[in-house]
Amino acid sequence: MGRPYTEEERAELKIRIKELAADMFIQQGFKEFRIQQLTKQAGISLGGFYTFYKDKEALYEEILRDEKNRIRRKILTIIEEENQTPNDFFMDLAKVLLDKTTSNKFYTNEYSSLLETLVWNDDPVTAEDNLYFIRQIRKIWADKGIDISASDEELASAVAMLAILCTNKEKIGAGFDSCYQVIEKLLLDQL
Repeated sequence: MGRPYTEEERAELKIRIKELAADMFIQQGFKEFRIQQLTKQAGISLGGFYTFYKDKEALYEEILRDEKNRIRRKILTIIEEENQTPNDFFMDLAKVLLDKTTSNKFYTNEYSSLLETLVWNDDPVTAEDNLYFIRQIRKIWADKGIDISASDEELASAVAMLAILCTNKEKIGAGFDSCYQVIEKLLLDQL
């Protein structure tokens, strides 16, 4: 048995584990991710991994929470510093979602995706968290004199609708562009 880690070493190692795991999840997806491969890259034993996380699901969910919070901080900063309007926000969001859902397995994972964490409203805690985020965005716009007629719930649903559309682009096929244009028009008319 190795020596125990100091608190500083534990904090540094946990960051390293999450960074390595995030890269692996992005490249491989949840299903193909192997803890043994992670521990080898991190230079720790399998038992060492379990001193930090119960299982790969717990690790994955912590990484998702961290990434969700990072993305939300970035969105708020962009809206505030770049004076992004609601129309600009939803147009940029759709572009980012289209890009990420085709290039990053973190966004479309078979276990639990970043999109689910960011936008789905299917449980009360997530729904309230999403509404709180929408209220933060709305406050920035209100402080800039931009009034939005849609309710917080409608805005949260619009974000979820964009995510659903973008994650199903391949299934929708040739009709995607026309479907996207209809949703875009409906969405922008509500703002």
